[in-house]
Amino acid sequence: MLRLSRIAILVLTIVLWVAAILVFPTLLPINFPKYKCLGVIIHTDYLVHVVLFVLLVISLRLMGIKIFNIGVFILLLLASILAEVWQLYIPHRTFNISDLISNIIGVLIGYGVAGGIRRRIKDNG
Repeated sequence: MLRLSRIAILVLTIVLWVAAILVFPTLLPINFPKYKCLGVIIHTDYLVHVVLFVLLVISLRLMGIKIFNIGVFILLLLASILAEVWQLYIPHRTFNISDLISNIIGVLIGYGVAGGIRRRIKDNG
């Protein structure tokens, strides 16, 4: 049986994740509503971007990938950037700087959550 290295699993997971982010909205067009709360307009679309990248970071950690490595961190940041830049080349899709910022924020929050989980496990273990 072919055994994939952790790097191959990492890259494959990120590529599939970004591909899914790019493909699913074209198959299932969804209009994300905007809400006004205390005078602030909340774009649920941006929240979805954040959540997707938080889930990616946590998923990688749960898969046993050592995410607290500068190379992995840079790869995740590049993936969050490429997920938006590739849309320049996909018909009926557009680049949006707010989506890009939301992707990066999702990676950073994902690291914060994963770090909190790691500390809690160390404290209890």
